Amino acid sequence: MRHVMRLAAVSLVALAFPHLARAQWMTQRIALSAGWNAVHLKVYPADARCEVVFSDARIEEVTWWNRDRLDDGTGAAVADTCNWYRGSTGEANTFSRVIGDQRYLVKASGAVTLDVVGTPALPKGTIYLGEYNLVGVNAPNLAGANAPTYFEYFEPCPAGVVSWYGVTSAGDRLRLANSAKASDASKALWLETSGSGTASYSGPFSVGIGGSAKTLEWTADATAVRTLTVKNVSSKDRVLRIERSSSLPPPTGRGTCAGDVSLLRETVEWSDGYAKRVFVPMTFPFATNLAAGATLELRVRPDADHMPASSGDYMSILVVSDKGSTLDGELRPDGTCLCRVGAFASGSLAANTRASAAGLWVGTVVLGQVNRAKMLGSSTPEWDPEALLAAPHAFQFRLILHVDDNGTAKILKQVFTAKRSADADHSDLLTDRDTAILYREMFPGATIRRTASANFPFADPIALSGGEFMSPGSELSATFTQAYDDKTNPFVHSFHPQHDNVEFRNGTPHVKGSGDEGVGDYESWGVTREVTLEFLDEDPSRAAGQNWNRTVTGGVYTERVTGLVGQGKPIITRGIFRLSKVCDTPQLTTEVIH
Repeated sequence: MRHVMRLAAVSLVALAFPHLARAQWMTQRIALSAGWNAVHLKVYPADARCEVVFSDARIEEVTWWNRDRLDDGTGAAVADTCNWYRGSTGEANTFSRVIGDQRYLVKASGAVTLDVVGTPALPKGTIYLGEYNLVGVNAPNLAGANAPTYFEYFEPCPAGVVSWYGVTSAGDRLRLANSAKASDASKALWLETSGSGTASYSGPFSVGIGGSAKTLEWTADATAVRTLTVKNVSSKDRVLRIERSSSLPPPTGRGTCAGDVSLLRETVEWSDGYAKRVFVPMTFPFATNLAAGATLELRVRPDADHMPASSGDYMSILVVSDKGSTLDGELRPDGTCLCRVGAFASGSLAANTRASAAGLWVGTVVLGQVNRAKMLGSSTPEWDPEALLAAPHAFQFRLILHVDDNGTAKILKQVFTAKRSADADHSDLLTDRDTAILYREMFPGATIRRTASANFPFADPIALSGGEFMSPGSELSATFTQAYDDKTNPFVHSFHPQHDNVEFRNGTPHVKGSGDEGVGDYESWGVTREVTLEFLDEDPSRAAGQNWNRTVTGGVYTERVTGLVGQGKPIITRGIFRLSKVCDTPQLTTEVIH
């Protein structure tokens, strides 16, 4: 059934920092001395206004080193530095809010301790060569004789660095000795660089979670696997250690915390003779060796078995460090680098027991068995064409299904998941590129993500029939044909003239026939594919827990292909399929009407 999205008017509401609507809370303690202090802000403050963050009357003025060309939400062009002054000084303020993972110069009339409550900011450093740069240190709070030097925090040293400088109380640069020890992980440093262009640097570990995301987040309509990526950019092997710490109670009006986020991590299992992806509970601390230059991609999703129903939300902070590494023959119990990543799972997701399967499902098929179809013209050996044998190698591909409010399931070749704005409360599902283009014209601020499967040749969604989606023991199937002249038919070659089933005799074309029945003397045959999905009562990997046949489902995938080796000689493949619900939208949008 075609779904038509009619748009009468669009109301846009601008939110200064929408990502703080759901967050994992921590406090960054910043010790300021009298005079000027260089500070690296490592949180997105709950209230980012300067008069709130710098509320202590002893803080006189703040300079924001924003060489990254950021602004305070106005969209206006800004200089390399912006300033904020307390009270009426005759000077105009050129910024009014602070941002996480930024560097600031703060002038105080006396010693001040700032406790800034916010959500952790991922470090993403850019260094501008040929200039002075104010750079933050991503390190644990260490001090004393055993603390690493500042230079160890930056190992390997970013390209183009000439000298390192601290900040004196008068605001001047003071060159650091090679033996300078770290005393405060919230400090920032000036570095002098040579050359031109830019270089990226965020510490010995580069940590990311994909795209512009600032946290590992799962909501009722976004349950897909998230990937935490950690790269060892240094020249030394290190221990990667991930610990979980609890969130602080959220500030007033930001909801309640029901407990820590329990996670499942993806691993590979070989119990069936081939590689199979399964999810197992993630225990903390999680530790593994990470060689110099190596990258770990940790795919995780929430473990609902350990997050009971709650009106609150689940919040945690993942602490990523090289704690326990042996560097230069010396064991560093606390390591030399540290960053924090927020994790959030909505209470409605953890308590999800809805019977409705409506929405978008994305997953994987792993084929591990195939029959031995008798080839044309062969008489021996004989075998049962229905008997399946283990394949030498497993074959894997993506499977995309959509279920509407009526329970009708369809296989999709592609889908565009679209959100009209960053703070939109739902996603639209678009079926084709032209619709996505129109959608972008109507919503210039929209985010659109395409998901596709290369295994299916059809353009429009194909309905499955038979049983009930996600019902244990039921089977759903669909049949589709690639005609003898279809450009996706494996027999057809665009540059070969003899794939049209037309034979020329004495200059006269003689039509042989369609060949769709898969028998006869044809240049090209039609191919028919029948796909069957059988849903299982229990999760074979035991990883989904109470989410099985709720937000995660799967079973046995079987496909019969006829036409490739003649009539009555099917090629049969079989394996497992697994689907995760990624969106609750029950409609597919095939047309956008202004």
